[in-house]
Order: sequence, then structure tokens, then C-alpha cells
Amino acid sequence: MAFCEIEPFAVQVLERRWPGVPIIDDVRKIRGCDWTVDVVHGGFPCQDLSVAGKQAGLEGERSGLWFEMLRVVSELRPAFVLAENVRGAVNLALDTVCSGLGDEGYEVWPFVIPASAFGAPHQRERLFVVGCRSDVAHAINERLQGSEWGCPLSEPEEAPYEPAPKCGEGYGSLWPTPSTMDNIERKGMRPSRAATGRKTGYLSESVTGQLNPLWVECLMGYPLGWTDVDCDEPEPWPGWPAMMGESQHPYEPPRTVTGCPNRAKRLKCLGNAVVPAQAYPFFEAIAIMEEVIRCNTKSSTSKAGATRR
Repeated sequence: MAFCEIEPFAVQVLERRWPGVPIIDDVRKIRGCDWTVDVVHGGFPCQDLSVAGKQAGLEGERSGLWFEMLRVVSELRPAFVLAENVRGAVNLALDTVCSGLGDEGYEVWPFVIPASAFGAPHQRERLFVVGCRSDVAHAINERLQGSEWGCPLSEPEEAPYEPAPKCGEGYGSLWPTPSTMDNIERKGMRPSRAATGRKTGYLSESVTGQLNPLWVECLMGYPLGWTDVDCDEPEPWPGWPAMMGESQHPYEPPRTVTGCPNRAKRLKCLGNAVVPAQAYPFFEAIAIMEEVIRCNTKSSTSKAGATRR
């Protein structure tokens, strides 16, 4: 296992939560490795793909690092690839990403998943592109078609969370997607009427301060204190916050805070992050497929042994 991350504060968070795991600070430095890798997972930079940017696409200097990620895939030949990006990548990058993986010999499936599908009170749509190396995909298909496993990847299961309720009369509204730059001018972000006690944005009472990273961790589905490099043991995630315009649940951290160390850096980490529940089903599916491969290998070995005897 290894990470690739260039942002200094994000590196500190990774070092704090996964001590001892190697961290490469630039994807362009991953060259000539003889690693055996099962999965390459990456959220290549979104600045040139996001609706908040100039939308230069994969021609942009930052989002163009996708081609470095593709080079790493080409060199390491993992069984699985999971690429992630913002919703805007569908129009500006999806065809190139899918064709690039296809040219490298991968079966490819794209998905757009909103965080609200897992109960989060914000939309936060994300594009996930799943790649399975063709030889691995063929082995899995043969195993499944042999009726020894059935079709576990296509059988519906209960969602891990209840979907967020619909917006409209009788309901609160979805929160704005947390901003990487703590942009309080966005709808729902500005505590301009806090002194009056009126419900405005993140505030539902007469308080002052700035957006609280602990509350955003709760909003994103992370343990409380996860991005605090001085926190030894983050508290377990308590559950989703209330919808915008509704009273806070008793377990929610305060929505605003004053004097919080590294507040802006923590918010940037969270704004660049993915809600874990969005990515979990893909890794769960990969784990199932790897189990299919292991069982297929054991079965082949047993049959070969029986033939020799």
C-alpha cells in the first residue's frame, strides 16, 4: 500500500492516520517500480474539470495529470482501477479516460453517484470510473457463468443508509457541497444574520464564528477529528447532520467555531475529499471479485492435483 499526495497538510493527515505507509509527493515520480499492485485508485486533479474553474479539460496543467495516472496503470498493470472526479468530468474527460483504459486492456464502467444516495444531506455528485483488466474480467465471468457463485455483483442489496429525504414543502433543503476554499459567499454559507437569531445558512441560532471543520467532517461522513493532525483518536462518526433549515440533531458538532487551528487547511482537505459511503460499494465489489478469483485459483489447483493423483 502507498499514497501519492502533493498537498503538505493532506500529507500530514495521511501520515497521522496511516503511520508508516509510504507517501510519494508527485505522481510523475512513480516510475520503474516493480510493485505488485491489486488496485490503483486515484482522484486525479479536478481544477480544470470543475464548473468552478476555467474548464480547460484534460488539456489543463492540473487535470492533465490523468495521463500520468494512466501511465502508472500501464506500468503496474493492476487487476483493478478506480478513478474518481467531479461531475463536470463527464463532459470534459470521461470519453478520454474510458478510451485510455480500454486501450490498456481494461473493461470499463462509469458511474455518477451522489452523496445523497447514501443519506448525506448534500448532493456532491462524483464520477467513478471502474476498470477491470480484461484477463481478470474474463476469469470472473467464466466463474460466475459456471453457477458456482451465481451473480453476487448484480443481486440487489439493502443500501447502507437511507437516502436523504426529498426537498420541498415539509422538508429541509440539501446543504451546499462543502467548498475547498471555505467560500462563505455561496448559498447557505454566509452567517450574515447570526446576531438576529434567524435561520441563515449553516446557522440556526444566535452564534458567530466560522465554518467548523468538525461539523463538515460529520457532513462528509468522517470520524470527528479525522483531519485534526493533533487528534490522537477521532470520535466515531455520529450520523448525518440535519437538513439545511432544520434544527441540529443533539449529536451534531456546532456548525461554527472560533479560534480553530488549521481550520482552512482542514476544510480544504474535506472539500477535496469524497464521502466514504460513495466509494465503499466499488471497493466492496472489487473485494467480491477478488474472492471469485481466489476461489477459481483454488479450484484449478485442486483439479490439477486430483488429475496428477
